[in-house]
Amino acid sequence: MKTNKLTIVALIAGLTVLSACGGKKETVKAGEEQQVAQATELSKTYNVDVASSTLGWTGTKVTGKHFGKIGIQRGTISVEKNEIKAGSFVIDMKTITVEDLTDQEANKKLAGHLASADFFDVEKYATSKFEITGVEKLATPDADGNNFKIMGNLTIKDVTKNITIPANITMDENQFTAKAKFSIDRTEWNIQYGSGKFFKGLGDKMIHDAIEFDLNLVAKP
Repeated sequence: MKTNKLTIVALIAGLTVLSACGGKKETVKAGEEQQVAQATELSKTYNVDVASSTLGWTGTKVTGKHFGKIGIQRGTISVEKNEIKAGSFVIDMKTITVEDLTDQEANKKLAGHLASADFFDVEKYATSKFEITGVEKLATPDADGNNFKIMGNLTIKDVTKNITIPANITMDENQFTAKAKFSIDRTEWNIQYGSGKFFKGLGDKMIHDAIEFDLNLVAKP
């Protein structure tokens, strides 16, 4: 009976952790910066429609989560014969918003904290960027419907790491669309505030290291 009780306690603890993390996808691995892919002379360029594209973020902590949006400033995708050859995207970090807090004062406080040096330090690092270094088209879509893996250098603040993002991509002569959900470990980009890796005894003030991004990208010739 004692063993069964311990098993049940362990199971509940595990489910609690998953719930606190919001059931997020596995965090992508961050590697060394790689050479950026280059477009060819025959490549067709699609420009990101910033008004139609969105980049959502979600951060979790012991006591809950927060989420919002960050604006895409500009971006291009280069395609040749339905093959992605290159691409780069610039994110306007000064546009970061919080969408889950309806209280105006609390909302402004959190948005300001995210913009501060504790997190993204937007006065010093106004933009982030992602530059494609490689592309793999999957023979069959994965369980989430993703048909591509996009490798690229992600720069946040003054740190550049190479990551691989699963994505659902469609393209024709008139439009290029990409949908991707992925998580990064923020501490890989020197965002350490409230991290249990670097600060002990935080209790319920600890903030999880994973940040989830939800990208919906629309680009047109």
